[in-house]
Amino acid sequence: MINKIKSILEDEDVSEYKIIETRTSSEELFLVKKDIDMTRSKDVQHFEITVYKDFKENGLKYRGSSVFNVDPTMTEDEIKKLIRDNIFAAGFVKNEYYDIPKINNDKLESIYSKFAEGELSDWMPKLIEALYKNDDEEKGGINSAEIFLNKNYKRIIASYGVDSSYYNYDGMIEFITTWKEKEEIELYKMLTFSDYDPDYISNSVKDMIFLAKERAKAKETVRSGKYKIILSGSPVKEVLSYYVNNSRASNVYNKISTFKLAQLIQGKEVKGDLINLILDPKVRNSIYSEPVDDDGVALHKITVIKNGKLEKYHGDLRHSYYLNTKVTGDIKNFVVEPGSKSIDDMRKEPYLELVAFSDFQMDSTTGDFGGEVRLGWYFDGEKTIPITGGSLNANIDNLHDNIFLSKETQSENGFVGPKAIEMHDVVIAGR
Repeated sequence: MINKIKSILEDEDVSEYKIIETRTSSEELFLVKKDIDMTRSKDVQHFEITVYKDFKENGLKYRGSSVFNVDPTMTEDEIKKLIRDNIFAAGFVKNEYYDIPKINNDKLESIYSKFAEGELSDWMPKLIEALYKNDDEEKGGINSAEIFLNKNYKRIIASYGVDSSYYNYDGMIEFITTWKEKEEIELYKMLTFSDYDPDYISNSVKDMIFLAKERAKAKETVRSGKYKIILSGSPVKEVLSYYVNNSRASNVYNKISTFKLAQLIQGKEVKGDLINLILDPKVRNSIYSEPVDDDGVALHKITVIKNGKLEKYHGDLRHSYYLNTKVTGDIKNFVVEPGSKSIDDMRKEPYLELVAFSDFQMDSTTGDFGGEVRLGWYFDGEKTIPITGGSLNANIDNLHDNIFLSKETQSENGFVGPKAIEMHDVVIAGR
């Protein structure tokens, strides 16, 4: 099929083209409590085509493009018509012209995964075992869960010299933990992984059952005011993604970001920890680890921010060309180096630690972040109480000259970095 598509493209009036073939075999399993409710297996194949069309208008040169999918069941005539329609459409897309250099791919190194040993179905009982290992409380535990495990084959062929292929694995577990005192509460968690790490799964469940238990105890809401905040867990990744998105070439070119090379992004007088940001395409157990991006650019570890200074932009072929910067490719994993304080040190003085939100969000354009608090702990200097309710609304630009990153680290969903962040004089809307 891929040779048929390539042959048709080479006979058409197209400036460049790219074909991405994906084949996915998957196992899916759905559980209620500890009982299997349903299982499912499937195999799917997709072809995503990009056609590029160069043209001039009023003396200006453009490189338009159109992206579309070819179904494996389509006839040759249907494919020809679809390709011609999209070449025609690409001629109306006025993207500023950019060169696509010839790419000589490095030898691809596969991303190691234990899931390559044996069949996918062999691993499902082991994932179930890891999931329920620490589900041993009387008043709460896992209410329901869904487990997905995929084996992926990806091949990228492009007219500018690319022909790369590789296999990888990705898994996801979604589960809801409950705890019942006078009333029942629920907390949701999603885990992603690319390798078999039973401790990561079982420890995540243990943590979520503990948080559900604490949430059931939480009745009070703090008063409105300014607090020393400790953010821990998943919100840390969301906050630190601000630096990834604002150093992205596409966001700089489109003026979504104002970051500039050599800029001290936290200011000149930083009282807290400096940001050190690394992009790593081969983070262990990340579903985002891959040897090449969708343009066929070989990916390598890069330092983006060093000691608070922006060292380089990162991103795809097109926007790197526009900014006249070296192409790094689209790397989806990011690593932030740990900081100077332990979490115990952060907790020595009065604080408000927030760990669960109804919908925590970071707006990388404005720097605003926050959400409604579902669970936290308030320490007044003498006693610690679980709290719920109220909301956090803050802006990273007003705070990041005085933030502290924990020495302890976490690894989750393509992020490796501090487990907690300490921030000062953060406004909380409470009771």
